[in-house]
Amino acid sequence: MDQGIYTAASGAIAMEERLSVISNNLANANTVGFKKDGIAFEKFARLLDTASLYPGQYRNTPTDVVVGEYYIDDTEGSYQKTGNPFDVAIVGEGFFVVNTQDGPRYTRAGSFELSPDGMLTTPQGDTVQGEGGDIALEPGAMAIEADGTVSLNGNSIDVLQVVNIPGESLVRDKNGLFDVRDGYAPQAVESPYISQGSIEGSNVEPIKEMVGLISTQRAYESFQRVIKSFNETYALSIKNVGTVG
Repeated sequence: MDQGIYTAASGAIAMEERLSVISNNLANANTVGFKKDGIAFEKFARLLDTASLYPGQYRNTPTDVVVGEYYIDDTEGSYQKTGNPFDVAIVGEGFFVVNTQDGPRYTRAGSFELSPDGMLTTPQGDTVQGEGGDIALEPGAMAIEADGTVSLNGNSIDVLQVVNIPGESLVRDKNGLFDVRDGYAPQAVESPYISQGSIEGSNVEPIKEMVGLISTQRAYESFQRVIKSFNETYALSIKNVGTVG
């Protein structure tokens, strides 16, 4: 069978993958602290068995389009003032550290809450980590300084853990959290900048994603037309085999 149909099919599959990524980004355009996904493609040339070619025969090397890598875009999102003292945003580099049933996880979504037992947690109940571990808050006025110091009624009780993780070391987890790749140890940010009463939104740009969605759909449809054209050509060839003109 002609190698062209395989190349067209690989292109269609690649566009399906890209559509899935863009759709997920758009679905999270309003998710606090969400970092969009990206996808990169590369050419893949299948090696031919040259021993099967007779002298002087020329054949193109079949080339497919395959997914090179998925990646997480860790650029900052937009910031929004809420006035809620439990909303906290990191301006610049860094991730908050939270403790989950699966171990430490990392997030830019600083929409925290006070649990019934007086702990600073995420909406899912994971405890936010300070330098001393879980942050326990008694009744009173809580304040979080720009350097991450947590105070209660004017008395310092802990400092928020803020760590730096490069995008290539991030692994997406559930509930807007991230894990890190095996072998990577997050490093503390020396001088974080924390904004209390603010949250960081998603870094998804809906208009840009919609443009990408439309262009990807058109590319997918083009590959489909190519595949259909090949199928029609093969069907016509089979029908006319043995026909004497």
